[in-house]
Amino acid sequence: MTVVAALRASVLFGTLPQPVLAQLAEWFVLRPTTAGEVLLREDEESARLYVVASGRVVVCKGVVGVTEALVARVGPGDHLGEIDLVDGQTATATVIAEEDGVVIELAADRFRRMLVSDRPLFAHVARVLLTDMAVKVRRTNERVRETIAWGLDACGDGGA
Repeated sequence: MTVVAALRASVLFGTLPQPVLAQLAEWFVLRPTTAGEVLLREDEESARLYVVASGRVVVCKGVVGVTEALVARVGPGDHLGEIDLVDGQTATATVIAEEDGVVIELAADRFRRMLVSDRPLFAHVARVLLTDMAVKVRRTNERVRETIAWGLDACGDGGA
């Protein structure tokens, strides 16, 4: 698998025009992963975006009273680490390769260099990242609303 093929197959970048994908591929690194390998560890510095080219990874969150809880399983075409890439903070979850595979990786320092050396390409990447994060925020807001409504109904305050 090539970086361009992984980008084309990705949910995040798949709609970009082929010439843009070819330019973007130069900024990513193709990296094999092995089952059990930790790609990101919650609350540790990460600052990189991963796109899964092959294989599967699991996303886990630390929960009080529980070592880690499985949040999601992701596979080819999915991405992770976008928040850490953008804000430079620590990882929001732990990501572990569930099986051998390949990811493509964009490190934050390369992302920042893209801003300086290729602003039109950076604009394409920023647009898809912002759109993706907006969708996730809206989805999370809906879940919070449903959880609050469920809690009010469970307490008998839903009709008040």
